[in-house]
Amino acid sequence: MENINRKYCLHCGSVLTGRSDKRFCSDQCRATHNNRHKAPHEQRMQEINAQLRRNRTILKSLCPIGKATVRKEVLDEMGFDFGHHTSFFGRPGKLYFFCYDYGYMPLVERSLTEQHPVKKVMIIQKQNFADRADPWLL
Repeated sequence: MENINRKYCLHCGSVLTGRSDKRFCSDQCRATHNNRHKAPHEQRMQEINAQLRRNRTILKSLCPIGKATVRKEVLDEMGFDFGHHTSFFGRPGKLYFFCYDYGYMPLVERSLTEQHPVKKVMIIQKQNFADRADPWLL
């Protein structure tokens, strides 16, 4: 005998089994359904957060011991976006831009052997003193 009270997954339409209040057949269907129905401003926040995580991963991979200096082109090739950061610390002329707990400071080195200045970044891992920074004292 066929059950006329069958419920179906809101995303893929497969028959649901289990709890009576179940709406999706799997976590993947639930996540996909919810992501597709988010407002455009929510999707933009997801994109920005993904870029911030990507930036942090890049900084961490290039700075295994807490401090490193790397050419800007290396970060560009890895997909680093200098327009997205979570905070900054320092003062004009010596300003670190952070992606969570890893930061970078832009550097320009002028060399006698190279015609154009070399753009580099000094990458650091956040230290405890930076957590107590007062933005009104910068």
